[in-house]
Amino acid sequence: MAKENSFEKLVPEDLFFGGDLKVLICYMLTALGEAIPIVETAQLFHYEGIANYFDTQTAIFELENEQYIEKCKKSDDMIVITPKGQMLSDTLKDSVSILLREKVYTAVVKMLARYKAQRDTDIKIEEKKSGFLLTYSVMGGEEEVLSFSIMLPNMSQANHLKEQILKNPKYYCDSFIELLTQELQDNKEDK
Repeated sequence: MAKENSFEKLVPEDLFFGGDLKVLICYMLTALGEAIPIVETAQLFHYEGIANYFDTQTAIFELENEQYIEKCKKSDDMIVITPKGQMLSDTLKDSVSILLREKVYTAVVKMLARYKAQRDTDIKIEEKKSGFLLTYSVMGGEEEVLSFSIMLPNMSQANHLKEQILKNPKYYCDSFIELLTQELQDNKEDK
């Protein structure tokens, strides 16, 4: 309960109406220096208790209309900061508490990592005669850079493994590479 009370003090009730939400979005984009997904950001702000989903979407829409942010050239569902938005962020960032800025930045960095990992991960499940073949692929743009498959006895286990991989795709990719190169490292150390 104490955590909720301290967070309520962290996020002012008039964040949207005071314009601080817009400043916070510009600050976040400036600090990250890369595009962020619109819908996932609005969801994140909602689930983290920063601002409700609709206020965040409205703030993003208004920032775009005012040319503080713009849609990413590669994807219409991503936004980036404009030079005008960077100036707003630099000028007014102190109007938003440093604790709130840090909380938002940390949450968005984690969200981006999950977003990128899921975007670069492809998991397919195919029914075969002897079970269900789960194929996990890591994409590098349009190219497949790593892929492995495993046969599972039923769809329930295949779906469970798929969910586990999606929670932390980097772990599975790194573990697979480590398993493949472990013998090579052991042989090097023996010589």
